[in-house]
Amino acid sequence: MEKNIKKSKIGSPYKYEASLKRKVIQELYSGTITRRDLFKKYNLGGHSTLVRWEKWYKEDQEQLLPSTAMEPSDKEPEFTVTDHSVPQRNEGLEEELKLAKLKIICLETMIDVAEQTLQIEIRKKPGTKSSRE
Repeated sequence: MEKNIKKSKIGSPYKYEASLKRKVIQELYSGTITRRDLFKKYNLGGHSTLVRWEKWYKEDQEQLLPSTAMEPSDKEPEFTVTDHSVPQRNEGLEEELKLAKLKIICLETMIDVAEQTLQIEIRKKPGTKSSRE
């Protein structure tokens, strides 16, 4: 656990690794553990710590999966309410979503391992500008 915590020179007394933050928030969102138990398990500061981490996690996810603007369409919907294939399509889409979420978790883990192994930051920080050549 100690390897995921760094002493910070300014601000809060501790800076937590992104991999630890991600792991804690994913545990929280899985619904298998309460906030109180997370505080005890990971020896976290206060309530605001998880609130900040949740905000950070959402921003991190938005960077990984930028939303695409949906354009209005004049086409008729592919399915109607009475169509019997809608439940089957929903099941297929839910399975695809489940696999996509699993893939994201795997990719995030790979990036975390690479960052720790190579001791470099791979993810782009929010608000940074691209370098000009």
